[in-house]
Amino acid sequence: MLRIYSRRTRLLGFACVLLAALLLGASAARAADVGWVINTFDSAIDIQSDGRVLVNETIAVDFGSLEKHGIFREIPVRYDWPADPKKIRVYELQVLSVTNAQGRAWRYETGSNGANVELKIGDPDVTISGKQTYRISYVLRGAINGFSDHDELFWNVTGSEWPVPILSSSATVHAPAPLTQTACYLGQVGSRTGCSIASTGPQTTQFVTGRTLSPGEQLTIVGALRKGVVPDPRPILQDRPREFAQYFDASPIWLGLAALVGVLGLALVFWRWYTAGRDDPDRVTVVPEYEPPEKMRPAQIGLIVDERADTLDVTASIVDLAVRGYLTITEIPKEGLFGSRDWSLKRTDKDAADLLQYERTILTGLFATGDEVKLSALRRHFYTTLSLAERELYTDAVARGWFPADPARVRMTYAIAGVAFIILAGAITFLLGAAVGGGLVGIASGVPAIALIAVSPVMPRKSKDGAELARRSQGFRMYMEVAEKDRQKFAEKEHLFTDYLPYAIVFGCVDQWAKAFEGIDLKQVTSSWYSGSSLNAFTASGLSRDLSSFSDQVSTAIASTPGGSGSSGFGGGAGGGGGGGGGGSW
Repeated sequence: MLRIYSRRTRLLGFACVLLAALLLGASAARAADVGWVINTFDSAIDIQSDGRVLVNETIAVDFGSLEKHGIFREIPVRYDWPADPKKIRVYELQVLSVTNAQGRAWRYETGSNGANVELKIGDPDVTISGKQTYRISYVLRGAINGFSDHDELFWNVTGSEWPVPILSSSATVHAPAPLTQTACYLGQVGSRTGCSIASTGPQTTQFVTGRTLSPGEQLTIVGALRKGVVPDPRPILQDRPREFAQYFDASPIWLGLAALVGVLGLALVFWRWYTAGRDDPDRVTVVPEYEPPEKMRPAQIGLIVDERADTLDVTASIVDLAVRGYLTITEIPKEGLFGSRDWSLKRTDKDAADLLQYERTILTGLFATGDEVKLSALRRHFYTTLSLAERELYTDAVARGWFPADPARVRMTYAIAGVAFIILAGAITFLLGAAVGGGLVGIASGVPAIALIAVSPVMPRKSKDGAELARRSQGFRMYMEVAEKDRQKFAEKEHLFTDYLPYAIVFGCVDQWAKAFEGIDLKQVTSSWYSGSSLNAFTASGLSRDLSSFSDQVSTAIASTPGGSGSSGFGGGAGGGGGGGGGGSW
């Protein structure tokens, strides 16, 4: 017998859960599809001389007082093929028309629901009630079964999947020659209960149930033709789609190929980093530097050291601009028990013509609303300036020859390439898995794609000059981090504290730097640009704490942003043939 072929889910994880939820929801909805009735289900079946089968179904329903959009009709078109489990049998179905009793067209959509073609009939913007008639006309290829002594139509007329009773049903079969043998069955699947069969013409036979079909019952008919009336029937067979678990064949050939793809892919990523992402391999021992190399500004050193222009670099630049006299910083004490400190930034009249482009952008952005601004107010607008200043800092570094290409663009390019390769790996997994079970190769190809994303942060490469400056900058950092051990050397160099403080912010060693000046009154060298409320504001440790808090608040403020051959029917039973299905209302 033919059995309806049902596809199983091919998705894992969340997709499986989502699909299950949808199916359960749909089942629940259809289980509740009651309160209406099918008065008559009449099918006119015309066996064409070329072997096609023309079906005209007339379904008269009564929705009563219910408000519905229409019905849906599901017609099975894919079946198991017992002779070859790797194949399925397919009926090629073409819908010709869907009309009402007067011949006016109903609006409908054709879709696929597992092994069925689903017709959704009705207008989603219009509700109907009472008695309605649906005439569905469609033609099938591949629905005739061939045997050695006869050809046969074994057809489930109504299908068993209707949620409501069918009060009366019939099927009228017209063939190019008289049927040589007939049978019909009604009831649940496998039922041998017969129905009324009558010849209404030399080439026409009518099958009538004579009783109501309850939900789950159906009318099935069988009609035989002598050989030669229609061309020798040949079933339409297709390869059975693989189950998802069969996508991943663990045979040695696929395991070996997957391992080869993964290893070669990782080797390619390593080779790319080794040749394009690594700095000049010439290494020189890092020795202390006692001043910023080449008089680099704090943000430039921050970029050359970690290859990133970030919020910390801009924060250090703001303090640097204050130290150099372009603005002043005044602490505003907190008010009340739950208040918080704030700072006021005020622009001076010092000419900004000598500033670097990114520095001018920062200065202009700080005072976009006036010559004085509270740090807390920067949350509303400075994020745009921050982004622009970071881009200009990258541009400045490339223009100076420190990098052959913008590091941010390099990181983004490799990250995007990694994501693209992951998508490609997913496609390879699906295509190879569905075609030959080689999904493991696709998964293996995703490993180097993930590795490419993982190495994207270190793919920017410094030029030879840039690598040398980075080495020297690390030497300057070494000097600042161990400065506290040589505290006496700084007794007469108070100005170094503020001059190098922005660099300490970039290096994250403000505390170490401050300890080198412990006990020294720094009021004279800081009062021109910083005013704190703490009693210890002008000691190195007090000022260090204040400015550490200030830089933390600056970093927070400037980065904030607003808010898809069958068996014979003779000796069979209900539900054993082609066709069938069912439907419902919506």
